[in-house]
Amino acid sequence: MLDESKNAVRTGKWTEKSAGGCHMFSKAYEQKVDKFTWTSNPRFHLKLLIDPNQQARVKITLQRPQKAWKKQIGMNLVGCMIGFYVYSANQEPTKEGILNREGTKFVPWNEISEELYLESQPDGYYIMPSTYEPGKQGPFILSISTDVDFQLNALE
Repeated sequence: MLDESKNAVRTGKWTEKSAGGCHMFSKAYEQKVDKFTWTSNPRFHLKLLIDPNQQARVKITLQRPQKAWKKQIGMNLVGCMIGFYVYSANQEPTKEGILNREGTKFVPWNEISEELYLESQPDGYYIMPSTYEPGKQGPFILSISTDVDFQLNALE
C-alpha cells in the first residue's frame, strides 16, 4: 500500500473554458488579447509539509486515458501533446517563473513524468497541466509522489 500522505492522485479535465494550451499562448508570444489562454488551464495547489529551508523530491506524473483522447489525437497529434508547468504559488505564471522550464516538454504519449527538488515555501506551488494547443478537451490524471507529507488540491 502506498502511504497516502506521500502519494496522491487527482483527476481533472480540460474543458472549453480551461483548455488554454502551452505558454506560447501568453502575453509574451501572442499579439491578440483573446489568444492569452495559457493561464486558463487547470491548476493544482501543492503544499509541502516540511520545515523551512528543507528540500523534497517530488515526482509529478500527468496521464490521459487513451480511449477518451484517441479521436482528437488522430486528428491533431501535435496539438494534443501533453505537459505541465510548476511555479511558485506566490506569483502569476510567466515563462521566466516556471520552475521546471529546463525539463518542460510536451509529448505525444499518454503519460509524462518529471522529478523535481522543491524547497519549503509558505504559499506552496501550482502545477498546471496543459495540452500543446488550446481547445483540446478531455480528462487527465495528475499523480504526485514525494518522500515527505504534502497536500494537493484542485483550484476552481
